[in-house]
Amino acid sequence: MLRRLIALILVAALSAVIFCGCKSEDDENGKLKIVTAIFPAYDFARQVFGDTAEVTLLLKPGTESHSYDPSAKDIVKINNCDLFIYNGGESDQWVENILSGVGEINSLRMMDSVEVLTEENENIAESDSGEEEYDEHIWTSPKNAVKIVESIKNTAVDTAPENAELYEQNANNYIEKINDLNKRFEELLAGETRYFVFGDRFPLLYFFKEYELNYYAAFPGCGDETEPSARTIAFLTEKLNDSDTIPVVFHIELSDTKLARTLTNENSDLIAEFHSCHNITAEDFEAGENYVSLMERNYDVIEYAMKYRILITHCNG
Repeated sequence: MLRRLIALILVAALSAVIFCGCKSEDDENGKLKIVTAIFPAYDFARQVFGDTAEVTLLLKPGTESHSYDPSAKDIVKINNCDLFIYNGGESDQWVENILSGVGEINSLRMMDSVEVLTEENENIAESDSGEEEYDEHIWTSPKNAVKIVESIKNTAVDTAPENAELYEQNANNYIEKINDLNKRFEELLAGETRYFVFGDRFPLLYFFKEYELNYYAAFPGCGDETEPSARTIAFLTEKLNDSDTIPVVFHIELSDTKLARTLTNENSDLIAEFHSCHNITAEDFEAGENYVSLMERNYDVIEYAMKYRILITHCNG
């Protein structure tokens, strides 16, 4: 909390200096300037705007998404853009501070596009059961991703109505891919009642609610904890040994996998990455990976995990 308070004070100070005048940068290539706070916003925006815009991602690939602090250059980019897209929620308090302290900025808050859920604690080993908080990871549900893309498309049309037909087409093309992905998940996960174990944070509430899946996890989605307690290890070990649990330990992207390795006694065959799409590695970013390709990766991982015991039995036979 202290780090976040210091960041907010810094943002306020920078805003007072930077936002004292009008936009100073000229768009020399005639393209719109779209600034996004996190990877899902970046990917959805570039899919909708296509070649009509330069889309910038503030959160650097490979960095921890929950500890991001804006730099002075980031604030300048926001001030000079045609549209700023951010998620909302506790992690984006710095955004609200900026937007409340300056003149009108064309912005889109993705959490306004969907029905938000509160974090659940009953299946979390280490959780703060105090103040109720909304889960911010809304895009992990493909159906929510469709709603967000539609919101970005509508805002794009309002921002540059001369490109309305192109934005409609681009959005529909991407939505079709996401809908196809959703159908595949529905078919794969239909009737699955076993528990998934996460030796990590759990930023996937919307995904699991969408497909009516069960889970146990070490920490909540935006938990500050990183070191597991003996209680956490005991809790997840017990659950992992239950017959109604999938015998694979999941971790999210950019995790150190320490707890997952502890729970599986360093057996890499029992460890799997579930990508929340909150951020992306530098390698995946350079390779052009997007929301759909990352979720397709999740599909393959889940399919493998669900069949793991059968595969091992077959191999041993």
